[in-house]
Amino acid sequence: MFQTFDSAKLPIFWKDVGESVWSYAELMVNATWFYADCKVTDGVDTVTSTYLLSASSQIGDLIKHPEISIRSLYIVSPPYINGTDSWKMSPLAKISAGKIRYEGCEGDIEIYELGNGEKLYSSCEINNDEQIENIKILYS
Repeated sequence: MFQTFDSAKLPIFWKDVGESVWSYAELMVNATWFYADCKVTDGVDTVTSTYLLSASSQIGDLIKHPEISIRSLYIVSPPYINGTDSWKMSPLAKISAGKIRYEGCEGDIEIYELGNGEKLYSSCEINNDEQIENIKILYS
């Protein structure tokens, strides 16, 4: 989802083994992504860190990590999801997932509840919860 280029790689000496530092990255697809403002502690020091996530399942990975706590979470949504003419970054209060049936097919869908109570859906063809079955909360 995020693409990096060798020309954007920075020669930072303090990074750990297996880590790279980039001056920029490219968003490869026109899809929703997430911005997580986190607190990271190793038992001695606590720092803040920001994670750019391409899938909601990665939020679950952060939640399960014993050294990370999410301070705030945002959804970054493209126009076809948020119903405007531009990308929007909005505080995220809850993520749920469910099943939809459409013309004899079943598919997965995510529901993003924003801090202001507004809901966005991972499918632009859905605009309310009535069409969604088996809704389960993934993040709240």
